[in-house]
Amino acid sequence: MVSLPPALVEREVKTDFLEKRLEINKSHASADFDSWLMERLAVQPGEDVLDVGCGTGAQTVPFSRSVLPNGSVSALDISPDSVALVRQRVDPDARVEAHAADMAELGELIANRFTVKRYDLAQSCYALYYSPARLNVLDTMRKALKPGGRCAVFTPNEPHGLVELAGRFTKIPEMVYDSLTFGPRVLKPYFDENFTSVEVHHFHNVISIPTSDMVIEFYRQTTYHDAAAEAPMREVVDAAIEESGSFQYEKNGYLIIGRP
Repeated sequence: MVSLPPALVEREVKTDFLEKRLEINKSHASADFDSWLMERLAVQPGEDVLDVGCGTGAQTVPFSRSVLPNGSVSALDISPDSVALVRQRVDPDARVEAHAADMAELGELIANRFTVKRYDLAQSCYALYYSPARLNVLDTMRKALKPGGRCAVFTPNEPHGLVELAGRFTKIPEMVYDSLTFGPRVLKPYFDENFTSVEVHHFHNVISIPTSDMVIEFYRQTTYHDAAAEAPMREVVDAAIEESGSFQYEKNGYLIIGRP
């Protein structure tokens, strides 16, 4: 696999960049991703959930409510700031353990730091593809499942209109293209080999943004931002807005769920 330069890795995990991306996506998406994902993961009261690469809690927080009163959530993220936000956002009566750690350390974390060791659901959303240890992490997630448990990974999927637009004017890091094909290229073969039952769900989404300033602001939060590409991108966006009233692009996803 390819790796992002350290500066772009820092941008990806930095809490303020993550929060801004989430805000823009939620405000201008054609589909409610959170509801779509939660419906398919189907977390139930009393379940124990492992959330790998939890970010600022986009899934951890609703998981923590869904598992009440007796379930738990064990969450980790590489960013201490993001983990601090998770701890602030969960309800006081929720059983949530959140630690700052590289997901490559997941096995050690389960063995020595998390109270819960086995899970009904082990999941990762918008995170696993960034790890050089991705397959080892998947192995750990799979082996930590309870009998009858499920492993789920969500990843970006082609096409991605903003990446395509930026790619007309700058070189996109290979890691970005790697992430867009990670589902069918890496996850599907792994799940087919290691799980008895495999489901694939495609998330179709269109982002509609009314001004070029907002498009450029979102572009600045990405791992493929290049200041030199902003001006020509703005020209394309302004032309689209003049013609149709907004700039629209696809931003799709790939969810795979496996059961042993």
